[in-house]
Amino acid sequence: MVAPAPEKTRDAERSREALLAAAERLFAERGYQGASLNDIAAEAGLSRGAPNYFFGSKEQLYSEVIERAFTARDQATRAAFDPVHEWCRARSGLDELRAALASAAEDYMAFLAERPTFVKLIMREELSGGASIRRRKSRSTAMKDAFAALQSAGADRGLTEFAVEDAVLLFISLTFAPMSFSNTLMRAVRRELRRPAARKRQVELAVSQLMHLLTR
Repeated sequence: MVAPAPEKTRDAERSREALLAAAERLFAERGYQGASLNDIAAEAGLSRGAPNYFFGSKEQLYSEVIERAFTARDQATRAAFDPVHEWCRARSGLDELRAALASAAEDYMAFLAERPTFVKLIMREELSGGASIRRRKSRSTAMKDAFAALQSAGADRGLTEFAVEDAVLLFISLTFAPMSFSNTLMRAVRRELRRPAARKRQVELAVSQLMHLLTR
């Protein structure tokens, strides 16, 4: 069997990535039903048959869009929580933990701001029952892993007993949720998270509540 030429392989990879990026944008803006394969192909600058050629069906394309978005989210979350893992390995105090949590919240919210399609996809999945997320091939555990590491650090580091799930829920409630309600709740409380000062204030709120949970 003759291997495909490198240039053809690169062209196919670029086309596939262009379709995934276009599909993520349109699925986020219009929902699964509102984004047609023809629209996605046009958005990607490819022929009408390209989505079927590369993915076989709209359902499979959507599934890969969800997987791609969550993979990016997982990578960003793991990087964001690196300072928390470093705190667990070091012999630092609670001031350093506060700084590590602030770094995690800042970086996680920065990812959400830079990839608004992820937030919109999650909100649409919530409204439709979340079946596609439940069918994912893998699970994102970066946040849970970080708080489990804190839990394992134990009382000798100044931490109290806490449920990992509570910490995850609190973190999401004060980072992801505000980004997902930017046009409703956050506008009502006059906190525009695209502004650095407002983002900083939200991070401070998240960290203060997390420290209360972890050290009360």
